[in-house]
Amino acid sequence: MSKLKITGGVDVGNGYVKAALRGADGKVDKFDLPSGVALVTGAVDLPTPDTAAPEILAGDIFNELDVTFATPLVHSTHRHLFGRRALKAQTPRFEEFDVVSGISKAEQSLSKVLVLGVFAGKAVRDYVNKHGVLPSDQLDVEARVALALPIDEYREHRLTYAESFKKGVHLVTVLNFETPVIVRVTFVDVQVAAEGASAQFAISQLGFGLVDTMLADVRSNGQPLEGITSKDIFEARSTVGIDIGEGTVNFPVYSDGKFNGDASRTFDKGYGTVLLNSLSPLKKAKLGFNSRKALADYLLSTPSAIKRAEHEKVSAIVAEQAALFSEQVVEEFRKILAEVGRDTEVVYVFGGGSGSVRESLHPLLLDVVSEGTPVLFLDVRYSRHLNREGLLIAATIVEEQDVKKAKATLAASKTPAAKAA
Repeated sequence: MSKLKITGGVDVGNGYVKAALRGADGKVDKFDLPSGVALVTGAVDLPTPDTAAPEILAGDIFNELDVTFATPLVHSTHRHLFGRRALKAQTPRFEEFDVVSGISKAEQSLSKVLVLGVFAGKAVRDYVNKHGVLPSDQLDVEARVALALPIDEYREHRLTYAESFKKGVHLVTVLNFETPVIVRVTFVDVQVAAEGASAQFAISQLGFGLVDTMLADVRSNGQPLEGITSKDIFEARSTVGIDIGEGTVNFPVYSDGKFNGDASRTFDKGYGTVLLNSLSPLKKAKLGFNSRKALADYLLSTPSAIKRAEHEKVSAIVAEQAALFSEQVVEEFRKILAEVGRDTEVVYVFGGGSGSVRESLHPLLLDVVSEGTPVLFLDVRYSRHLNREGLLIAATIVEEQDVKKAKATLAASKTPAAKAA
């Protein structure tokens, strides 16, 4: 049995998984994939030859995974296709998060499927990168992970969510090649943070460079903020975040440098609501999409010259729904300002949907904050990935603390007094 250690920050959003996984060699794989799987019955018709494994695994394997599970966390025994491969699969069953009924992400098996799958993919990738061939035996993974839940769900489910991963072992069989690879995943530590709070933690860790970028951006968009420096922003201790995800908008509040769980809250609609509400008018315009996931992936793509006009038409229809959604977000934001507005020094806006609604949301926010309060939209290069960056940092901090404790215990066991005992 080959043993590997993997530490990760996995932001399982309702729309996309944003993950950062670090193996024993210190290399961090950072990747995105749609938060959905296609369930397929039957065996693999045309498995990829084992000899092609190094080439395939060097690419975006996480958006091509084909796996099965043997774990109490996943009841389905069918093959699960991941990522963009799942979106293109010819199957009647595509599983995505339920963002309508109010069921917590922690209670939906899809969250476990996605986390276990990416850890298995990382294990196979790391092994092949090191050895040049697929393993001839089972891979045994010692896993550490930091995850996030919407703030309201975090209050209720954080402990049971973490414990569900830590109970027992989880077998994932990777079926991408002629020879199936069994990966045995055991979680030695699971941290669960509040969505948005982990992103603001990342901002505090990434330093002045990121704040400089945000300040330059907001000034270019008409908010002068005269006399305010990046140091002023970085040292602000009372902030409100607006984390726009696909299924929810989270408002993490920090008061005097500490997470304020009483004032923080979740709005149970997200950018996915914009996408869902766009499907009907798009269909009427003869621009139909099968799901919000397919529409989201389309909007993120760069159209060819031939498809540019169509892409612009689709974007315009979605923008109309985004404007209505922005008004709802601001109404929720007003409720928070009623509690902490007098103390709020900075407002951060981030998350996967923030760039898509900025044009309609930013001016509305400026109308409701106190004069001179910075409203900082994070650059699209960072915005949708901040939660995963903060989560990886959190998982790493715990790992380093555990390593120090282990070394201290080992050193203490070698002292004369310990030997005599």
